Amino acid sequence: MKPKKSGSVFVCKNKFLPPIFGLFVLSRAAHAQAIQYQLAQPEMVPVESQSQQMMTNEFQVFAPPKAAPMPRPYEPFRIDDIVFMPHMDYQFIVAHGLLAAPGDTENTTIQQFSPGLLIDLGDHWAVDDTVTLDDYSNKRFGSDFNNALTVAGQTVYTDWTFGFEQLADYSSAPLIELAQQTDVQTYSTIVTGHHEVSDDVSMDLQAEQDLYFVSGGFQNSRDWTTLDWLNYDFAPRLNIGIGGGLGYVNVDFGDDQTYEELMGRLNWRPTDKISFQLNGGAEEWEYLGIGGGALFNPVFGGSIQYQPVEVTSIYFSASRGIQESYYRGEVNDITTLEGGISQRFLQQFYVGLNGGYQLNQYIVQGDTTASRTDNYYYVGARLSHSFLERGTASVFYEYSLDNSSAPGFSYRGPQFGVELEYAF
Repeated sequence: MKPKKSGSVFVCKNKFLPPIFGLFVLSRAAHAQAIQYQLAQPEMVPVESQSQQMMTNEFQVFAPPKAAPMPRPYEPFRIDDIVFMPHMDYQFIVAHGLLAAPGDTENTTIQQFSPGLLIDLGDHWAVDDTVTLDDYSNKRFGSDFNNALTVAGQTVYTDWTFGFEQLADYSSAPLIELAQQTDVQTYSTIVTGHHEVSDDVSMDLQAEQDLYFVSGGFQNSRDWTTLDWLNYDFAPRLNIGIGGGLGYVNVDFGDDQTYEELMGRLNWRPTDKISFQLNGGAEEWEYLGIGGGALFNPVFGGSIQYQPVEVTSIYFSASRGIQESYYRGEVNDITTLEGGISQRFLQQFYVGLNGGYQLNQYIVQGDTTASRTDNYYYVGARLSHSFLERGTASVFYEYSLDNSSAPGFSYRGPQFGVELEYAF
């Protein structure tokens, strides 16, 4: 899957999704939990195929929970096999150094309300709609709004497993990439297929459409791509694959692009406590306009999950890939490193520490040098406590720093606050 547009401050609230959602949006849900209080941080999304998320319980230490037996306890909003699960999240944040405009860093408090409703339609389909409202005390920022609607499902036909995911997202929020508040509409459609050819050989097929519409005269883009894999199981919990993909990007300004990629990947879980997931290869972007030109780029992604004891979880991930920029005639070359540790104590308390680095290079068509380079760093800590079985209260702190080669786009500052969330 192509990296998601960087710089957005909104968060998709997928943390309450049932196992059917975990199959398709596991990486998005985990990422949202990691950055929900990092308003100034670009999104760090691993560069990997969505079909790789089908490698769940067998290859991942931090696998999504198994489906609970039906009926599940305390479901006051159940009608036959349909379950309505409201969820609510509130955050109070003190933020320093946010960019209100290029060169204009401001301090503010933020109150964030995120009500939502998850509808579990049985074993195969689920729908979630979450609205996020941000109120800033500093009037240099306008009120933020985000609405994220996700529909996901799967079905089995003979020896094929088919998956579907549709995301419609609208946000009005400050973007790091543009250093100003911007309206963005995102529509993503993903269709996957998994086929067991034999006991040792399988196929993963994927087709994806991503549409981005941005206000303020910035670049709108439409991306169609496919990435397909042939896998071989060398042993239980040891799987390798080779994949190839094609893509086409249509933009409002400048030249459209095509791209081809050749990838390899490894999924290995040597013990119950540790797992490795690696993918890498090369990608070539070709410009279709009068000037032409091509951009060759190595791409990779990977993660390590380690759980030495039941109450301790450690992870590390890295990725690199190309995506279309909001700026006309440019693409983004994005490299990310991210890691963290989570510790549970006294059964209901959790401490989490995480940190990351992102290198974002804006490359102009026909040139291999970056017109702008951003080096972004962050460290964060969170203490959480569960209450009433379905609620969580947290306090958090983060310090972020962005060194940009473009004047007016650098910033630094802490953000800290409290969060209350409850889900049926």
